[in-house]
Amino acid sequence: MEDFKKLWKYLRFYKKNLVLVFIFNLFGAIFSFGMVAVLIPFLNVLFDNTQAIYTLPETFEFTKECILQTCNYYLTLVIERWDKPTALLLLCAILVGVTFLKDFFDFFGKYFNIPVVNGVPRDIYNQAYRKILTLPVFFFTNERKGDIMSRMSSDITVVRNSMVYFIDFIKNPLYIVIYFVGIVIISYQLTIIVLLLLPVMGIITGKIGKSLKKTTSKTQELQGDILVYIDETLSGLKIVKIFNGITQMREKFESRSDAHYKAMNRVNRKNNLAHPLTDFLIVLSLSFAVYLGGSFVLDPNNSMTAESFIAFLLAFTQITSPAKSFTAAFYNVKQGAAGIDRIEKIIYAEAKIAELPDAKEIKTFSQSIEFKNVTFSYNKERTILKDISFKIPKGTSVALVGQSGSGKTTIANLIPRFYEPQLGCITIDDTPIQNFKLDDLRGLIGIVTQESILFNDTVFNNIAFGIKNPDREKVIEAAKLANAHDFIMQMENGYDTNIGDQGGKLSGGQRQRLCIARAIMKNPEILILDEATSALDTESERLVQDALANLMKDRTSLVIAHRLSTIKNSDNILVMNEGRIVESGKHEELIELNGAYKRLHDLQLI
Repeated sequence: MEDFKKLWKYLRFYKKNLVLVFIFNLFGAIFSFGMVAVLIPFLNVLFDNTQAIYTLPETFEFTKECILQTCNYYLTLVIERWDKPTALLLLCAILVGVTFLKDFFDFFGKYFNIPVVNGVPRDIYNQAYRKILTLPVFFFTNERKGDIMSRMSSDITVVRNSMVYFIDFIKNPLYIVIYFVGIVIISYQLTIIVLLLLPVMGIITGKIGKSLKKTTSKTQELQGDILVYIDETLSGLKIVKIFNGITQMREKFESRSDAHYKAMNRVNRKNNLAHPLTDFLIVLSLSFAVYLGGSFVLDPNNSMTAESFIAFLLAFTQITSPAKSFTAAFYNVKQGAAGIDRIEKIIYAEAKIAELPDAKEIKTFSQSIEFKNVTFSYNKERTILKDISFKIPKGTSVALVGQSGSGKTTIANLIPRFYEPQLGCITIDDTPIQNFKLDDLRGLIGIVTQESILFNDTVFNNIAFGIKNPDREKVIEAAKLANAHDFIMQMENGYDTNIGDQGGKLSGGQRQRLCIARAIMKNPEILILDEATSALDTESERLVQDALANLMKDRTSLVIAHRLSTIKNSDNILVMNEGRIVESGKHEELIELNGAYKRLHDLQLI
């Protein structure tokens, strides 16, 4: 039952469609049984067993005797007015009409189910993607990208497949109930025989379904592992080749691939067990019904006729198909529930960085950004920042230098609230940044990182990213300030040129200048530069440095750099070591101290 509750959370938005699906399938099931019911009078006429009836029942009742009397009354009128061939023709016309109505309602049952089949996966996609956009950055440091991709692709595909089968949870029970009522009317004694094995079918189906859900969940985890290895291989292919790691990577990948292969075999075998198992149990029930029904027909003291018995068998065999489909749907819903379990790990992940209900707006600031006794750690094993305190007055440039792992980038990530400090606070104009609306806070900030983050889109859209209805002239002006306009105009379609995945059609310096142009276009009050030139050659670095100089004019800047030549003119330089600020001052002052900064400076001169 829990599995259906999980699906209902997403199905409830399509109640109108589900009601229509129910109604159309109800009538479809009624007319489907009507096709079988028409055979009884047809066989009676054909074998000359029609009982002449000249009066209708005084009151119509939903019983075998009343229904037969009514049918025979009208058949008697037709036969006596015309002849038996005409009666047969009339019955054939009724059969065609009933079949048309059955197919009509069946079509519209599927028609109104299509928005459900495609809508639920769309809603889950949208909900999961919206959550990914709002989850804090640290969530993804603990998750593998390949596993997230697996949840967003193959798991949602499994859910969609289960939606395709979900209509069978509405349709097939209706068909089974209608046919069941029909065979009860024909012969309640034979129907009791059919019921004997139903509890056995339910128990066996339930056990297989439970096992199938567990195995399906395992296959989806292994699918995530496979995507992780593919992603790592594509990202680090040069390293794999140069360090002769091809065999090692192949063995790791193939071990996961083989495990996925074996798990999928188990899933498919359990899935395929549904049909033969259902077939066997139905044939077993049918065998009892055939034997006992034949005995009833041969018994002169029993009222069952051969025509009724044939109709009973035909109606019973018609239950086989919906029973099989219902079993298959049961297993697919189990698989869909397993997929939803994995997707909901994203959808219901705890967003620890949340906006306060009474958060304030902030469009600008007038005084400073200040770190007050900030302590931070990613986990309990190691503290990254230890009691950090410093101030960045508005309009000034503060630089962070120090060895790798000393906490420079962590400081930069705390300002836009990608992470939250465990102790202390960060303020803007003496107000803790937690008190501001997240969008407003981040709207004040522009970031240029060592890794050029670009999108598979045009130059124009990358520079104007995040801006509604951007002005083309302003985009060109931003590119000129970033020293990017000249190389953009040399491209095939200028600003409308697609730059490829992660800007793969550009050089490193060109990618970085586009990132700077994007930051200039945003025109932020606070600028964070995280090793923005460390990965560039000398000529590209000069062009990027000139662009950064244009970007930093009249802005409050936090600059992280290994190359000390790039931050000589900063208003204040903070020297970090093992999560602490060990020195601070201007370039000349720190050189005179003859401490950690002087050692870094001398090493770079060498």
